[in-house]
This record gives sequence, structure tokens and C-alpha cells, in this order.
Amino acid sequence: MLDKAESRLDSLTEDPRAKSASARRGFLRPLLQFALMALVLGGAWVAMDRLAASKRERTPRAFTPLVYTVETKIAERADNRPDIRLYGQVDTGRNVDLRTAVSGDVVEINSDLVAGLRVTKGTVLLRIDPFAYEGALVEARANLASVRAAIAEIDARLASEREQLEAADAQLELGRADLERALSLAGSGALTDKEVDARRLILSQREQASSQRRNNILIAEAQRIQQEANAERLEWKIREAQRRLEDTALIAPFDGIISDETVETGSSVNANEVVASIYDDTALDVKFTLTNAQYGRMATDADPLVGRKVELSWSVGGTNYLWPAIIDRIGARVTAERGGVEVYARIGEAENPVRLRPGAFVSLTVPDRIWPQTFRLPETALRNSDHIFLVVDGKLERRDVRLIAWDGEDAILDGDLKDGDTVLVTRLTEASEGVTVREPSGETATSGKLQPSTANPDAGE
Repeated sequence: MLDKAESRLDSLTEDPRAKSASARRGFLRPLLQFALMALVLGGAWVAMDRLAASKRERTPRAFTPLVYTVETKIAERADNRPDIRLYGQVDTGRNVDLRTAVSGDVVEINSDLVAGLRVTKGTVLLRIDPFAYEGALVEARANLASVRAAIAEIDARLASEREQLEAADAQLELGRADLERALSLAGSGALTDKEVDARRLILSQREQASSQRRNNILIAEAQRIQQEANAERLEWKIREAQRRLEDTALIAPFDGIISDETVETGSSVNANEVVASIYDDTALDVKFTLTNAQYGRMATDADPLVGRKVELSWSVGGTNYLWPAIIDRIGARVTAERGGVEVYARIGEAENPVRLRPGAFVSLTVPDRIWPQTFRLPETALRNSDHIFLVVDGKLERRDVRLIAWDGEDAILDGDLKDGDTVLVTRLTEASEGVTVREPSGETATSGKLQPSTANPDAGE
């Protein structure tokens, strides 16, 4: 079969007519392919034109503006008092360094004399060896007893001198009477001058004896006064010795917690040496600083700063514990390094499982001054700190306001605002004059969530 094909091919190549027919076929083939391609393209164009012509025409939709769903708040004029958040440090309201009043060796220490432990008023914290002070008390009492004995001896001598003075005065009166009689008899010649002189001598001796008794009494009385002075001095010595003996025991002056101790049994201490410190845990203060602006506002408020209630918060173990406090005094001077005035508040009692300790860093909520007839609005209502937007007949209208103070997430405002105005509180980026808004309808509306809406259901396409 292959041989037949080869022979036929040879015959064709050799025939001139065959060559001419083959050349015509090679020329017509591209023309046919081009015509076929043009026919396909033309048919496709006709089909697309007819498909486009058969499309149903749609009428253009009218433009409907967006309506934003927003949250609002009714403005109410009232007296508002914002709270200031500050930080402070707990300090001891009563802290005492315990000092030994006498010197000596420590012979006894209370087991509670340890930093951090609580002691009660009157507890003996330590004792100093009392031997020398007991001896001083015994000596002072003995000296006083000796002086009192000397006073008793003087009193006895005074009694004797006064009795002898009475006898001497009686004899003196007798001698004067005898001399008068002798002078009368001598005038009549019954007695001689010698006998009269003898009676004068006796009278003089009796006068001298009486004068000596009076002088002895004066001397004894002076001696008694001197001994009484010695007795008073010795009585003070006894009280001093008794006091020093009592001072050998160091006693807790009030209920409190030991904050420091530096003494051990057997150690020697000097008078006026600090051996421990104690603070009253029921009289703690919190110290904080008010700026000059804050202090100026509060100091001129109708409600005085001293006596104002504050709230203290201490974060321990991830939990915040609260205590009440009352401002009871203001610092004596302005603290330049802190740029304000130091204020002290006395901390009250609270039923908390933990107790405050001095040095704790705490936060405070302090009431600011009262701003009468102002408005309180959420911070999201305020824009650029100088204006807000009202919702009037579904449209936004701008109002200029003045920011007075912040209270947490609320702003205290005043300005072009009236009671009952509806204030936009949603943070709307497109907020401007004339923007259409509406309040959420139904319970599914979310506060502050923007929900664009139109009257045409296809507006979202």
C-alpha cells in the first residue's frame, strides 16, 4: 500500500496540472480562514447587541441621606461637686521614742518588745537593775526620820523652856513686889540701903533669868524651822528616789505597735537613751498634696476644707480596701518641691481584714468645691473642650460651652445650654451642623454604635 502511495505521489509531482491545482489550494486556504473568523466575530457582535437591547431598563433611585443612630442625654442644671483623685502616704499621728529615765543594766525584757508586735498601755517593756535606786530610797527615808527626831527633840526643849519661862516670870513679879516694899520701908527708916540694894540685885538676876529663857525659846524655834526645811528637802529626796526607782521599769504609754527596738537583756543603758519606738495604730494620718489651684478652689468654698470627708484606698494582694478619713489640718507651709500645700487627714476605722501600716502608698478621693447651677455630661459629649451638639428635631445643632472640671468620665460644664436640652453623647466622627440622627429603637440598640440607615432598603448596595 505504501508503494502505491509513493507511486501516486510521483505521478502527481510530475504532472504540471497537478502542480497548478495545489498552488490554488494554498492561496484559498488563508482566505477561507479569515472569512470564517470574520463571520464568527460578526455573529458574536450581533448576539451581544441583541442581548443588550433586550435588557430591562431601570428607573434611577432618588438620593436618601444617611441617618445615624446615636445615644443622647437630657441636660439638667444642678449643683455639682467633682471628685479629685490624688495619691498620698500613710503616716503616724502619734509616734513616741521610748527612753530610759535612769541608767543601769537591763535585767528583764518583755517578750512583746519586738518590732511589729502590739502592746497595751501600762505594759512593762523592760526593767533596769533597781538595787542602787532602792538603796537611795532607803537612805532618803532614814535621813528624813533623823530630821523628824531632831524636830521632836526641839519641840521637847521648847516645852521645857516655856515652863521655865513661866516660873522665871513669876519669880520676877515677886522680886518687883519685894523691891517696892523695901523701898517703902527704907523711906520710913525700917530698912537700910544695903538691904534695898540686895533686893535690887535679886530682881536683876530674875530679869536676866527670864530674858535667857526667852532667848532659848527663840533659838529653839529657829532650829525647829531649820529642821523643818531639812525635812521638806528630804521628803523631796524620797519622792525623787521613789520616782527613779519607778523609772527602772519602762512602761508603754499607750496602746500601740512597736516600730523599733535596740536593747537586749544584760546590756547597759544610759539615762535618756532611746531603746524602742511605738506608734498608735488607731491614730494614723494620710498625707497628700493639693496643687495651688486645687487648694485655692477648696479654701474659698462655702464648705470648709478642714472637716471634709475623703476616702482612702489601699491596694493589697490585688484587692482594694477602703477607709474613711477626715481632713483635720493643713500643712504650715507651701512645699515648693511638690508645688502645692500638704494636707493631713485622720484615718477612721473600717472592717477590713488588713490593717494600714505607716508608709503605705494609697490613693484618695477628695471632694472638690461645689459648682452651683452647672451641667454634668459624659466626656463623649464634649468636643474640643469648647462645644457640644444638641439634637433638635432630628438634626444636630452646635452649642458653645465652658469646661469647668472633670469628674472621672464626666465633665462639669456651663454655657449655651438649658434644662431639658437633648445632648449628643455618642462619639460621632461626622458630627456637624444639620446632620440627621435618631435615637435607637428597641432594646437591641447599642449605646454609641453608629448605624447608618435610609428609607430605601437597597441603599446599602
